[in-house]
Amino acid sequence: MTMIHNVIFDPIPFKGGSKIATSEALRQCDRQQVTFTVLTVDRDFWQNSMFANQHRVNVLPLIALPWVSRQYSGLFYWLNQFYFALALLCYCIRLPKVDHVIGASGPGIDMAIYLTQLVHRFSIVQLIHGNVATSRSIGWCLTRAQQIFYLPSAHQSMVNALQCYIRHHTNIEDVDAVTLFHIKSNHFHTFVNGLAKENWPSKTMAQIPTCFWCASTLKWKGLDLFVDTLRQLHATHAVKSHICFIQPKEIMLEVSSAPIALRHTKWYQDPNNLDDIRRGCNIFISTSTKEPFGLSILESLAAGMCVIIPQDGSYWDLQLTDKVNCIKYKAGDPFALRQAILSVYADQHLLQATQQNGIQVAQRYRAHKTYSQIVAGVSGQLADNELAESAWLDYE
Repeated sequence: MTMIHNVIFDPIPFKGGSKIATSEALRQCDRQQVTFTVLTVDRDFWQNSMFANQHRVNVLPLIALPWVSRQYSGLFYWLNQFYFALALLCYCIRLPKVDHVIGASGPGIDMAIYLTQLVHRFSIVQLIHGNVATSRSIGWCLTRAQQIFYLPSAHQSMVNALQCYIRHHTNIEDVDAVTLFHIKSNHFHTFVNGLAKENWPSKTMAQIPTCFWCASTLKWKGLDLFVDTLRQLHATHAVKSHICFIQPKEIMLEVSSAPIALRHTKWYQDPNNLDDIRRGCNIFISTSTKEPFGLSILESLAAGMCVIIPQDGSYWDLQLTDKVNCIKYKAGDPFALRQAILSVYADQHLLQATQQNGIQVAQRYRAHKTYSQIVAGVSGQLADNELAESAWLDYE
């Protein structure tokens, strides 16, 4: 049987939830059916991943252009995309036949794939882990990819991008109908993240209430909110906390300062023993703004922790019930977060009940099930959609 050769395009210079989820999804593939080449600016992550240990993976370097690689719009953004497109084209010419190129981030970050496809034939498998920008170029990408797998939270932003492109590049009056035609076609698939059995978090062993925060220091992850809340709490309560953080590299987005002096708090930068640290805690704090999914929340539920999340309409806010399998607080409000933390400090029964109920929720998120369509797509078990190819002719 001919093996399917997938090239993973990864221009992101730091480890984050999207990269971890992509690695875990692709790890579910049958190593007798697929091979992988990873083109990345972050070789350490992929070379040390369980994915690389399990599959035939060739990790090759992408060299980022300083400063230019941090541009997300304008002339220098496009210069960076054409540079990466040239690098991708050179690799595609040299490598064995490429069946799929996998965009592991989103069309805006992975634009080079679409530029390369104009001159070299391969199928695009696009993973979308969060909202996309409303732009004609991203809408164009969504009509070009053969397979698109996206988190449900990204749906409306994708509709907006498609409408923006169709409205500006066609004379079609009923833009909504054409957009619906695309988004309902069989090359668009939703997915949610999951956890593999061998990666299932260890159950919490904490006997006293201990908080756990885990994310990057990007501003929208809300570390400042948690720090402000802890400062308020420490005036009256010795709340213990463990903060695990990833410091993004080579980006121009705002980040929070870490670590900082804070009583009763231990800081860890990208620790290798994350599971051990989490096991010593029993309250997970989420402070992100409109988290597209929240892999750390799922991991904490699976570990039997009480999760405290904002009421912001994000994925877990819609899936979980306050005071049943989580505790909710008014988004962005340090006083509300303080009260949420104190509520489980004061009520051991509530703490334990949300912990047990949370475990039951996590059991539904098994990686072999949640990622099954992605596995089928990159393994050649889903036919590349001809609708995408016919749409090119309509719009050009």
